[in-house]
Amino acid sequence: MQVGTEKVKARAPVPEALPDSVRARATKQQQDLARVRAERDDLRGQAQLPARIVHVLEIENSKLKEINAALEQQVTAQASVPNLTRRRHWS
Repeated sequence: MQVGTEKVKARAPVPEALPDSVRARATKQQQDLARVRAERDDLRGQAQLPARIVHVLEIENSKLKEINAALEQQVTAQASVPNLTRRRHWS
């Protein structure tokens, strides 16, 4: 069972038989609820963005480490082979 995944059914508009003050308060509460839900959804998206950025950076970092290791192996291999083009020729 997942917690917090239940959806609340939308309520019907405020009945006309209620006094104006009660109807106005109920309407305002419905508007406030809609605003708070929109803010929640926006904040949820904002909270997920840094996690996605970190994930992308971790992947990039891993690739860079692999490339760096390959380059270090190349440098090590080249260092063990003498470069004969740098030798001076004495005449």
